[in-house]
Amino acid sequence: MSLINGTTTTLHAHMTFDWVEYTVFAAMLGLSVLIGMYYGFIKTGKETVTSYILGDKNMNIFPVIMSLISSHVSGITLIGVPSETYMFGTQYYAVIFVNIIVTLLIVYIFIPVFYKLQLNSVYEYLEMRFCHRVRVMASLIFAFYLLLYIPVVIYVPALAFNQLTGYSVHVITPIVSVICIFYTTFGGLKGVSWTVAMQSIFTITSVIFIIYIGCCNVGGFSEVFRKNEAGHRLEMFNLNPDPFARNTFWTVTFGATFNWLATLAIQPGVVQRFISVPTQRHAVQVIIWGAIGVTIVKSLTVFMGLLMYATYSDCDPFATGEVEKSSQLLPFYVLDIMGDYRGLTGLFIAGVFSAALSTMSCGLNAAAGTIYEDFVTIFYSSEKHAPIILKLIVVILGTLCVTLVFIVEHLGGVLQVAVSLGGIANGTLLTIFVLGLFFPWTGSKGAIAGIITSFTMITWIVGGSQISIATGKLRFPGKVTAIDDCPENLTIDYMTVMSRVQNYTGIGTPVEADGTVYFIYKISYMYYCMVGTLVGVLVGLLTTFITGCNDVSKINPDLIAPFLNRFIQSANVKSPKLEEHKLISQIVINDKEKKIISLQPRSVKS
Repeated sequence: MSLINGTTTTLHAHMTFDWVEYTVFAAMLGLSVLIGMYYGFIKTGKETVTSYILGDKNMNIFPVIMSLISSHVSGITLIGVPSETYMFGTQYYAVIFVNIIVTLLIVYIFIPVFYKLQLNSVYEYLEMRFCHRVRVMASLIFAFYLLLYIPVVIYVPALAFNQLTGYSVHVITPIVSVICIFYTTFGGLKGVSWTVAMQSIFTITSVIFIIYIGCCNVGGFSEVFRKNEAGHRLEMFNLNPDPFARNTFWTVTFGATFNWLATLAIQPGVVQRFISVPTQRHAVQVIIWGAIGVTIVKSLTVFMGLLMYATYSDCDPFATGEVEKSSQLLPFYVLDIMGDYRGLTGLFIAGVFSAALSTMSCGLNAAAGTIYEDFVTIFYSSEKHAPIILKLIVVILGTLCVTLVFIVEHLGGVLQVAVSLGGIANGTLLTIFVLGLFFPWTGSKGAIAGIITSFTMITWIVGGSQISIATGKLRFPGKVTAIDDCPENLTIDYMTVMSRVQNYTGIGTPVEADGTVYFIYKISYMYYCMVGTLVGVLVGLLTTFITGCNDVSKINPDLIAPFLNRFIQSANVKSPKLEEHKLISQIVINDKEKKIISLQPRSVKS
């Protein structure tokens, strides 16, 4: 291990990019452009809304699976999960159990509903089930979330590139983003999916090299686990029921179940992929293989965190000042162990950017389809100019995201707020779909009340907690670290180093809060989505009982979770109104332009 004397100059002198590194990085960008050009200018076919956002519904499952995995595993995940493991241990790895639960729920509840409906925008379901206002509110929340999340996704790898090369974030971010906008704009879903599949090769290859070289440096797998056990990092079943503990088995399993349902079951980009394949059986294969891929990626990134701790168990780079933020830890580690291997640091940065670009391209494609279907078609429903409009939406959204990167850079601690907004958006959106799928007597008034309550409550909790963190009133010190084997000629004061060393050796990790921090702000960040969903659903149901319940006999069973259909059919006599609704809904599903959606009976919407 080559821990440098805390000076940036020496670090960069040891690990400077050369033409080999730039070639590897440029190869990833160049291949992305070529794939976009192929699907945009050579293999074009007839351009329609369906072909652009759903790949004509005859996509090969391989690129769809890879794009599903990559859209769920961003650069934030690639850099954040190893840092999480290094600082707080392996409790986060309990998400592998969540993966099984969420996959089963999607296969048996969500896919049967959404695949049968064949909607270009998943939020069309909300109009069919409730009313147009609910659909618009959901679309606005999703678009707002993406506009805040995508800049963060791009900013994180741009910071890593800045660490490696010294090039300003202002230079690399526009260049890479323009390339992403290009292949997303012209390639459509097919171009995006195959580009993501190619980019995932760079990501996976870089991770494998990091693990291989890291294990060789430490002394093998057994030594990695020995050092992590000695450092109290290995834990999976911390059964502490305290909801204010940062990570426990319960906060991870319950919290992540709600989070992952929101991102894997009802997110427009994911639902696009479900219905872009030829049959429902293929859709099931996509989610199952996607879940396996996500489990593999989570396993590899958690192990990278164990590798980093095994490497720095006796000389913590946070304590020595060589790393100041958790997002810098993995790039620092890669530079440290791979700096002497030409091309591998370039492969790493290509892998990080690949993960980020995959998330950005999938997000832009999904957002374009959602905005077109939920807003543009209200004023202009002809498909004649639809491809041009969709491409224009991608360009506008991409440009806004690039602009917001520069704003995000100056917000400092607000970066954490932007990431936490996932809990706000996910909790609110999951509220609506839970009410729609599982509570057939709920009407539009209950749905709107649930949306407003969920969004307001979680915004308040997340905002308060992030302000407390930013002002130093709420702190999350990690597990024990040491400086026993650090170089003697460190350039910083010994007392300063000792003040940064962590001493906690117990189960879990402590949460430190001043007496002025309101207790609800200390709730685990994993519970944001769950709290938002439960509160929103409760308020939605109460509002429904106060304002009046839907007549369940008039609800189209295609819009309800399959396991509830038997109860609806056994409790209600078949009525002409229900037959009329089913007929009209079938016409809506089969009509690609969805022009007659307004003909659905108002009785469905309460």
